[in-house]
Amino acid sequence: MFEEFDARSQTKILRDADGVARTLSHPRYVATDARTPQLAAREYLARYGELLGLREQELKHLFAPTEQEPTADKVEYRLLSEKHQFDLTTVAFYQTHFGLPVWEAGLSITMKENPLRIIGAQTTRHPDPKIKRPSAQAVARSRAIDLQMLAKSLGLDSEPARDTSFGIDRQRLMVYRYERARRARSPDQQPKDGVALQASDPTLPLPAVDRSIREGEHYVVSAVYFRLDVKPFRPLHWVALIEVETLSVLLLSPFVDSVTGMVFQSDPVTVAGGPMPGAGTAALNPVRSTVTLAGLVPPVNGTQALSGDNVVIAEIETPVVAAPQLNTGMSFDFDVRTNDFAAVNAYYNCDRFYRQLEDLGFDRASYLPGTIFPSPVDHRGHIDPNHPQGDEINAHCVGTAGGTGIEYTSFALAHLGDLANPIGIACDCRVAMHELFGHGVLFNHVGSRNLPFSHSAGDSFAAILNDPGSQAPDRFETFPWITVANRRHDRAVAAGFGWSGNIALHPFTAVDPKGYENEQILSTTMFRIYRSIGGDSSDIAMKRFAARVTCYLMLNAIGSMTPATSPPDAERFAQALMTADAGNWVSEGLLGHAYGKVIRWAFEKQGMYQPAGTAKPNDNEGAPPLVDVYIEDGRSGEYQFQSNHWSCQAIWNRRQSDGGAVHEEPIVGVTNYAYVRIKNRGTQLATNVTVRAFHCRPSAGLVYPDDWQPMTTAQLSAADVQPNSAAEVLVGPFDWVPSQVGHECMFMVVSAPNDTSNIDNFTANDSMEEWRLVPNDNNIGQRNVSPVASSTGKRLVAGFDRLSFYLKNPFRSRARMTIRAVLPAFLAERGWRVAFSSAGVDAFTLEPSNGRKVTMRMLPGRDFTASDLLKANDSVIQIEACADGILVGGMSYPLTADRKKPVRSARRANGAAKSRKSAKKSKR
Repeated sequence: MFEEFDARSQTKILRDADGVARTLSHPRYVATDARTPQLAAREYLARYGELLGLREQELKHLFAPTEQEPTADKVEYRLLSEKHQFDLTTVAFYQTHFGLPVWEAGLSITMKENPLRIIGAQTTRHPDPKIKRPSAQAVARSRAIDLQMLAKSLGLDSEPARDTSFGIDRQRLMVYRYERARRARSPDQQPKDGVALQASDPTLPLPAVDRSIREGEHYVVSAVYFRLDVKPFRPLHWVALIEVETLSVLLLSPFVDSVTGMVFQSDPVTVAGGPMPGAGTAALNPVRSTVTLAGLVPPVNGTQALSGDNVVIAEIETPVVAAPQLNTGMSFDFDVRTNDFAAVNAYYNCDRFYRQLEDLGFDRASYLPGTIFPSPVDHRGHIDPNHPQGDEINAHCVGTAGGTGIEYTSFALAHLGDLANPIGIACDCRVAMHELFGHGVLFNHVGSRNLPFSHSAGDSFAAILNDPGSQAPDRFETFPWITVANRRHDRAVAAGFGWSGNIALHPFTAVDPKGYENEQILSTTMFRIYRSIGGDSSDIAMKRFAARVTCYLMLNAIGSMTPATSPPDAERFAQALMTADAGNWVSEGLLGHAYGKVIRWAFEKQGMYQPAGTAKPNDNEGAPPLVDVYIEDGRSGEYQFQSNHWSCQAIWNRRQSDGGAVHEEPIVGVTNYAYVRIKNRGTQLATNVTVRAFHCRPSAGLVYPDDWQPMTTAQLSAADVQPNSAAEVLVGPFDWVPSQVGHECMFMVVSAPNDTSNIDNFTANDSMEEWRLVPNDNNIGQRNVSPVASSTGKRLVAGFDRLSFYLKNPFRSRARMTIRAVLPAFLAERGWRVAFSSAGVDAFTLEPSNGRKVTMRMLPGRDFTASDLLKANDSVIQIEACADGILVGGMSYPLTADRKKPVRSARRANGAAKSRKSAKKSKR
């Protein structure tokens, strides 16, 4: 092997002694915008395949299946597998000839995940093999190999053919390059007895190969997989490569393998923006992923079925379509347009429902008491009696006698355009979620497949759980792959989809016969909740957390229901959600009562909570609570998602008790004065209003109340606050003494008797992370803001020098902490950067509740003037801190054109005053 470097592509190439490229690697990983590993591999081969000696025509059938009969195709590459190990994925391709796989020849591309980045490639390809195409008669004869023929080729007498352990599992045509040394291990090649960690391989007395077989030549063979027990190996599985013209065994090998399966982890539109279910196999196959089929029971008599502890694929409804069963060690890998692929997806998606249920903290048996496990699933059933062959696009979940549990789940088709090559609707996990999260849980709790006011909540689960990372061009199409569904979760109140509109007032009538329209009102509402609490974040970890929270709340709410207390209307379902939120999420260690105000607001925006006496039906949004006091954070008291929750401008500091409205940097060691402005978006006057005030050192990742201390003036009463945000009330001053040089964080909480803050429900030992508390309660405002004098580049460097803050892990488990700086555009364009000089730089691990000081400095770029600063649309440096990818806090540094140096301590303030007095005396 020798290495060379291709400067044009910046690629290291490792070649064998014959000059054939065997590996490619890159000093910098190759970036890709592809959404799946297989699509990334295809893109990579198109760019770098030439370096491996690949020709363009060899890649034209990259995702086509291998053939069962020899074709006229010469050398090509076709998909073999996709494998995952920790954060690495490897996509492998067979080398083929005549469309048949070449034994142990192919290529693979390895990449890192999240995001996908190609590390490199390696190949075991055979350069330009010369192969004689076998006769049709020889191929046909190879297909007819039975136990007698196999025994003869293996050199066995007729007795093994009657051995009950002797049987052919399967066979397929391949291409093999003959190597005498590898044919089989003869007794004299066996490891010596007593050699550590080695064992003797079983052998069979193979006859000599036919005289026409030549060393190093390629031949079409039949790979015959069979079982023949040889003491002490029981059972023992083998493969024999039998040349089709002479029936000579060119290779014999015993082996054991393991089981995986290929599925759509989500529908192709969600994963990669397409293709649609009407596409062909070559287009659909690349969107598959290799997964472990969890929970499968052990094989029986060498046969593995799709049967597990949660789910069993069963034949329940017509048409009769058997589920695939494989020999031990084989994988459930099938082309997309097959009933077998639908069966694997049916198992995976339904099993995943039960595992997601437990992942969210619900015990399967106690949460689904009426369901018997494993639960039967028919991967090719039917719903409509007019389509007994299942030629329809649909799915359903059937309840037990009395409707107290899940009897079974059944799936039909996803597309009707090619019934000869069917594609099952079980391949769409959104459909499985609709059935099981929707109807399945209702059977167990309310004794019905429907909610009284809606078809179910299934669309909500499908929309929310599939949104993080989705590549669907229309985020609000609930089933983007099933084009006939036409269900959405962005329905407008003005278009009639409000909780006070005609549709909502008449579920399961001629207005909405099956409740599907009402289900879209519900999914729109729930999706708004999800978006508000993190679903609209740009960070996928935050989106996933928000999805889990929203689904937990729905399951918790439904779990609280009984047939006698099933909510007859959406208002009571909303209340059930708020009640569920009040409880602690014990399995996650999270305090409850974080999202109740968001839930109420989301239903309000969808037309619920109309003012008393309002005529219905109407297509109006609802009204806010009677009293809804808030601290303005830029959202007018509402709950649209806001990533930065620490820059509330309605809170500020003054150095004198003068009621001034401009923030002044606090002076350490002396009394300062804090102020806050409050409003009331409610419809009635807010009275008996109070405000509490807290402070802490400059920090991110804070927890309330652990990290906060009351100001010297801990609480003040406020004047009555007018309704409808008509006026704001100034509250202050709050006396306080800062202890940290630079600035401190301030935290204000406003409450009224009929609008308490979420913290008012805390008990003595309760605590909540600020990133969950502050943005989801408009009664709370937080300010982590420190102006930096920046009239010139030199002043910015000086003003930012050695600024620091404390970063804490607010989670209850170890977390990977990361810090990122977001600079205003006018600085970023000039090449300015923020450097972190603390240990661990900008990424490190912290134990729960531990923290670390982070010190920063500014790395200058091209200079700017005060005029440039004043012209800038954005002039704030944001420092964002994440724990395991979730934004848990930050610091804001507004750039000011003020030429006066900030006073940071009482000592410096006194020193400056003395200097001014001395200067005056000198002038005299």
